[in-house]
Amino acid sequence: MSSTRNVYKWGSPDVEEKLPSHTLSFVETQFPVDSDFKSNFPKGHIDLKPLKKSKITPQSLAKFKKIVGVNSFHLDPFVRARHSIGKFYSEIYNARFGTVNDTVDVVLTPKTEKEVEQIVTLANQLKIPIIPFGAGSSVTKALQAPNGGISIDLSLMDKVIEFNAIDGTVTTQAGIYGPALEAFLNEKGYTCGHFPQSFEFSTVGGWIAAKGAGQASTGYGKMEDILLAVTAITPNGKIESKPYPAAAIGPDLFRLFLGSEGSFGVITSATLKIRKFKPENSTKGSFIFKNFESAVETMREVMQGGFGKPHFFRIQDPEETDISFKMSGLQGGKEDKFLSFIGYKANERSLMHVIVDGDPDYSKFVFNKIKKIAKRRGAFSTGKSPVEKWLHQRYSSAYLRDYLMDEGVRIDTIETAVTWSELYALWSNTRSYVKSFPNTSCMVHISHAYETGANLYFIFISPMDTKNELDSFAKFHKGLIDTIHQNGGSLSHHHGIGRLLSPWMKSELGENGLQLLSAIKKSFDPKGIMNPGGLLGLK
Repeated sequence: MSSTRNVYKWGSPDVEEKLPSHTLSFVETQFPVDSDFKSNFPKGHIDLKPLKKSKITPQSLAKFKKIVGVNSFHLDPFVRARHSIGKFYSEIYNARFGTVNDTVDVVLTPKTEKEVEQIVTLANQLKIPIIPFGAGSSVTKALQAPNGGISIDLSLMDKVIEFNAIDGTVTTQAGIYGPALEAFLNEKGYTCGHFPQSFEFSTVGGWIAAKGAGQASTGYGKMEDILLAVTAITPNGKIESKPYPAAAIGPDLFRLFLGSEGSFGVITSATLKIRKFKPENSTKGSFIFKNFESAVETMREVMQGGFGKPHFFRIQDPEETDISFKMSGLQGGKEDKFLSFIGYKANERSLMHVIVDGDPDYSKFVFNKIKKIAKRRGAFSTGKSPVEKWLHQRYSSAYLRDYLMDEGVRIDTIETAVTWSELYALWSNTRSYVKSFPNTSCMVHISHAYETGANLYFIFISPMDTKNELDSFAKFHKGLIDTIHQNGGSLSHHHGIGRLLSPWMKSELGENGLQLLSAIKKSFDPKGIMNPGGLLGLK
């Protein structure tokens, strides 16, 4: 349990699967890696290197231990490392060699809001940094602790506080995981409707702090559409809002915690919208288009059609469509040959998934409208099988990254939001940048659609640089962000900023915008103890 693989590995520590033979064969052919490098590349089954010495005095540590109790006080190096690393590529790469830099000094797991308040008050008095921790799925370097400090792990604050069927709301503690919340709601005939890929290993507090989006956000909304009220403990005191359906009482101050990434305070509870859960009413299907443009124009027409919208709405671009065929062993099979024969050719075709939830009449009506638009634009209906297969693996596919890295393969992602009018240029120019690097695949999908635009989610895969992988990756990644930003894309659609994208925040917000953000932080956190060290463009 103490090997570094269990520090960085995605998901359950008990899940260790090999790549299927057809997937491994494709990877070895598509992304050739020097055999000596691959065999010697560490798989993380090594001891953790010594961490930096704690900056917190024994006397101060004793005070924190008194607040939470001995069982919620952790100095163990493995626990500290686990709470100081997210899932960004360079963090995982370093951890494979036993290195976790910029670690917290102690991990506290409070059981109540009162304990959180006492921790924050004491840390503020002592000027000790605090980094809130949900489940550790951040991909933006948001958990790194360049100044040391305290990780407040909210995993013991995982209770449902109130369920209100009349209002259609649920109030929970911030540390509840996605599956636990959804199971509670489903039992009562409701759903939260928030299903990020990290669903199994992320929390309500993390969803809010990252301003996240679930795979059904087209229908249910992003977290800013689902959140009604929040309670947070800041160094300057407690912030608590009420779950009004709407209000005109000045700016919605509680919404400042959406996307705050732990910079203002510790989110302890939240009230969320919930919807009726009727999976038997869902209407679903997949369509394949002759090209990406036809799929996108179908999606845009649907979103601007005024007749309703699907809940899950997803397009895979030609490269992602074909690689999914290859990695699943379908390339050259009957389906592949048939699609090519009727004009849906490899390297050109795009796959679309559609699921409409809700009232059965509504779901059928909306799906049939989408089907008519898709067919008018040349789509071929492939039935339910592709979308059901995607649903089955939508969470487990996150495990692939660790197994691909075991093979010496680089894999990472970046996402953005863009208007319809700029989407094609952004997609094309970003792909051109990525493809300018040898043996590099660039898969793209749209998974969150709006009336005015959509997100683009890029997945890039290539052999590792056997001489200097981290420098090579950093150069590649900077150019990637620059390309997206220069072509009309936002810095992020749902992953957040963290320390990773912080250097670009001034160009995104402008000087005045960044000054305003700094002023807000200073109001909540005068001494700068909340997740310090360059998060969100802040000093």
